[in-house]
Amino acid sequence: MSVSAAVTSFLNERKAPYVILTHPESTNAMETAHSAHISPSQLVKSVVLWNGSKYLVALVPAGHMLVINWLNRDRPGRHRLATEAELQMLFEDCEEGAIPGFSRAYNLPMLWDFALRESAELYFEGGDHHTLIRMQRDDFIKLLDDSDGLTMSCTPDTLEYYQYIH
Repeated sequence: MSVSAAVTSFLNERKAPYVILTHPESTNAMETAHSAHISPSQLVKSVVLWNGSKYLVALVPAGHMLVINWLNRDRPGRHRLATEAELQMLFEDCEEGAIPGFSRAYNLPMLWDFALRESAELYFEGGDHHTLIRMQRDDFIKLLDDSDGLTMSCTPDTLEYYQYIH
């Protein structure tokens, strides 16, 4: 498999500049960053959520953990992680667990974490466990359109402190 047809179409229709990179097979975001020799802060991790009425995708740096308590506080609904079966239904042209960075290609709303602004280059899954797409941060952010940006993640070493702050 390679980059998902939906993602390729999404990027090409918008004339977005991007580069496709390959890396050794990986099974999670931190392993992907390591195998691709990039910082986890540069790798966009896509976390699919159900909020009680619709699916949405939260984009956070791979080195961060999504704090669902913050989403429940700041956004309508009670959020939960999507199941593997739900992911397969939503991303049929992707390998299991390789959720692309632009869910707009699948007509799903996105939220993105402000921490993604800290890296000049960003990388995201292309739909399999061997391919990443590299974009300049500003080009990536332009593609977010009217997606909501917010602080919804933190590094694991600060999670215990921050997750209870209301």
